[in-house]
Amino acid sequence: MGETDMAWRERKTGYGKGHYFNQMGLALLVLVFLIALPLAFFPEDIRKFYLSEGGPIEVFSAAGYLIVVATLVRETSYRDLLKRWYLVAILIAMCLRELDFHAHFTTHNITKTTLYISPDVPLLEKLIGATVVIALGVAFYLLLKNGFRSFVHGLRHGEATAVAIAAAVGCAVLSKVIDGAPSNLTFLSIQFTRIYTSTVFEEILELGIPIFLAIAAFSAFPTQDGLAKWASGQITPNNPRSVT
Repeated sequence: MGETDMAWRERKTGYGKGHYFNQMGLALLVLVFLIALPLAFFPEDIRKFYLSEGGPIEVFSAAGYLIVVATLVRETSYRDLLKRWYLVAILIAMCLRELDFHAHFTTHNITKTTLYISPDVPLLEKLIGATVVIALGVAFYLLLKNGFRSFVHGLRHGEATAVAIAAAVGCAVLSKVIDGAPSNLTFLSIQFTRIYTSTVFEEILELGIPIFLAIAAFSAFPTQDGLAKWASGQITPNNPRSVT
């Protein structure tokens, strides 16, 4: 067990590296398929349900974040979990945002300044909204402070965890660009009408965020069984299925 424990603590980045990159490739193909599905095959009524509030895409997106949270809770010690509370807080906030919790329980969206400057909004709502926003701001600050350097290091060395996180960030940025395109182009005196195709791309890209984050979590926490086999020499880093 000594060798296994040592392998577990060191979190060898080479273990199953190709396997997780294969997962990322498969995830990309799934996202492309989910984009093409409503555009090419679905009738009008199914299209509306596909991206509707409480529809399959929204539910799967929220469930994806919960999978990542469950992985962190399962694989991280209680002490480390308390130390890195911001990871769980951000993931839960993203899950709740996917379910529109940020707009359901207050007069206005908690991310909009209207909630805080409107005289019609109760003070308690403003305090709750401000508390949530400040807490998330602190969480993102701690995430960047404690994880950005190792993230960049991982990207430079082609680590699967870092690449998967980068893919999730890319999905988030692209979805926001598509979402904000109409208002941004209006600011430039360009009229742009939002169409169903852009909505499909936006929603599927948002689904890609938890998918790639889940792959990152699985890569960061390889299974105990896999590490045990690796430590005993039954598998090699470059070929997790090999037997020597």
